Amino acid sequence: MLNTEILLTIKLQQQLFVDPKRVRLLKEIQKCGSINQAAKNAKVSYKSAWDHLAAMNDMSPKPLLERNVGGKNGGGTELTIYAQRLLQLYDLLEKTQEKAFQILQDESLPLDSVLHATAKFSLQSSARNQFFGKIVNLKYENIHCFLEIEIEGVPQYLMVSITEKSAVRLKLALGKEVMMMIKAPWVKIHHTPLQENAFNTFPAQVKEITDKGDREEVILTVNQTAIEFCATLTQADRVKLNEKVWIHIDPEQIILATLY
Repeated sequence: MLNTEILLTIKLQQQLFVDPKRVRLLKEIQKCGSINQAAKNAKVSYKSAWDHLAAMNDMSPKPLLERNVGGKNGGGTELTIYAQRLLQLYDLLEKTQEKAFQILQDESLPLDSVLHATAKFSLQSSARNQFFGKIVNLKYENIHCFLEIEIEGVPQYLMVSITEKSAVRLKLALGKEVMMMIKAPWVKIHHTPLQENAFNTFPAQVKEITDKGDREEVILTVNQTAIEFCATLTQADRVKLNEKVWIHIDPEQIILATLY
C-alpha cells in the first residue's frame, strides 16, 4: 500500500485561510483553551500564533475565537461553533482527498462519474445488486414518479417507480446519473418468459450457484456482458448451472440514490 501524504490548503479571496499548520493551532486551542500553550504544543512562537489567528479572523465570515475573562479557571480562549465546524470540514475534506487518491489506483473505476466514484469508496449498502445509469424518461402519475433508466450492458431500460415526493427530494431530471440498489431476494427468476413487453424482464444465464443451506445464492449474467445480478432462491426453486432463464424486478423494489 502506498504511503501518501496529501496537504490540504483552503483559500478565501485568493489569500491563505486554512492549511495544516493553522489547523493544528486551532486544534491545540480546542484541547487546552490557551493560545500561549497551543503555540507551544504546535511548536510555533506566540507571535507567529497570533499572526496566524489574526489573519484567519480577518478573512473569516464569522469569528473563530471566544475569550473568557476570569472565572474559576482564570479565563482562556475557546473555539466558536463556526471554528469547530471548520475543523470538522477540514477533516472531512482530508478523508475525501485520500479516497480520491485511492480511486486513482482502481483502473476499473471510471473517473468521469462523481456518483460512481463516491459510491465505490464512501457509500456502503447491504443490497447485493448496485448499478449506475442515466435517466432517459421521467413521468408523473398521481403520487408516483416513473423513470426509465439506461444501464450500459442491459438490453432494455430499467423501469423504476418511486413517490413524487422522493423524486422531488432527489431533484431527478432527464440525463441525471443515478445509482440503483436491488436486494437479492427482489430479483425473481423464471424458467419461461413472462408476458411480452413486461417491465424489467430480460434473459439471463446462470453463472454461479452457492448453497446456503435452505437457500441458494445465484449469480446471473445478462446479455453476455459483464453485468451480473445476484438472486436468492429457496430449494424448491432450484436452477442449474449455465441454465438460460428470465429475471424480473418489480419497479417498486428498486432503491435510487444520487448526488444533488
